[in-house]
Amino acid sequence: MSAVLSAAVPSAAAAAPAPTAGSPVAIGMPQVPRARRTREDVEAAAVVSGDKKVMLAAPRGYCAGVDRAVIAVEKALEHHGAPVYVRKEIVHNRHVVDTLEQQGVVFVEELDEVPEGALTVFSAHGVSPAVVNEAAERNLQTIDATCPLVTKVHREAVRFAKQNRSILLIGHEGHEEVEGTYGEAPDHTTIVNNPEEARTVEVEDPDNLIWLSQTTLSVDETLEIVSILRERFPNLQDPPSDDICYATSNRQAAIKKISPSCDLVIVVGSANSSNSVRLKEVAVEYGAQRAERVDFANQVDESWFEGVATVGLSSGASVPEVLVQEVLTLLAEYGYGTVEEVVTAEEDIIFSLPKELRAEMKKVGDNDRSLGGRRTNSAN
Repeated sequence: MSAVLSAAVPSAAAAAPAPTAGSPVAIGMPQVPRARRTREDVEAAAVVSGDKKVMLAAPRGYCAGVDRAVIAVEKALEHHGAPVYVRKEIVHNRHVVDTLEQQGVVFVEELDEVPEGALTVFSAHGVSPAVVNEAAERNLQTIDATCPLVTKVHREAVRFAKQNRSILLIGHEGHEEVEGTYGEAPDHTTIVNNPEEARTVEVEDPDNLIWLSQTTLSVDETLEIVSILRERFPNLQDPPSDDICYATSNRQAAIKKISPSCDLVIVVGSANSSNSVRLKEVAVEYGAQRAERVDFANQVDESWFEGVATVGLSSGASVPEVLVQEVLTLLAEYGYGTVEEVVTAEEDIIFSLPKELRAEMKKVGDNDRSLGGRRTNSAN
């Protein structure tokens, strides 16, 4: 089992790197535990109509691409030792990043922060050719942990640019995945962030136009944007296959299923996780009375439970299941001990580890965890 999955939530002190000699030390305000109101106090504040229960969405949590990327970093540590450098966050989850930092991973924003020749992992979100070239110039030993589904979109961008097509890339400008895809064909690509931009974007050749998308978007919003674009550009072509990944679609479908029955939906996931943020939005769009996002169980405010009979619970595709279980434990303390798991799809996608790692593992006869994505929600 992955160390990231089984590790306890790190404290702020444990996650902080040790200062080097002579360097200034920043002393932050200590985190003072908040005194929680009791279950009795919460129930006295508002009457709950009906029996309390949790509707637990499935699928949820780790997708195959995230699992593969996290295992890749753990295997790099195992075979090369610390430090292992990772450009950007390997996946967008605070717990995963903090835990890997404790094991010897150094996360950097750009490659100029990495010592020349050092082992460096590219995150699951992918990188542009310019980053790959910079790594080569600095003689970095690299492991590409880009999700294969993101790689597919990169290859589509390259192919369509070679065909001299104009590409409308639907996604959030500034997101690492969008930066990487855009970088494959910047002269042919225009980013469309939202429906408003879809109504105003201009292209040179509307008859030679195709759209691609970030893999972690809201399915509904993407379809809305495509519909607007098609009204303006009737000859707009679709990508050969759906760019929004199976995990994003499945987690949104599960949230849509439970939300109409929920007084409150809690999504476990980090603020910079696009798919986690989308899950919260989808919950409200599909009927939840209220939706909140948290990284950890200790961020759940018990006042959210006032008058609440049914709590929905899910997690983004970069969230280890241990964090969901900690929220379930907290919910049980406030009377939500009955858990109904609502399964809308079964996932059995697996990805091989990056080829650089597979070659090293083969040399030493390491066959442990050579694939990513086999973990089930309940087994994590």
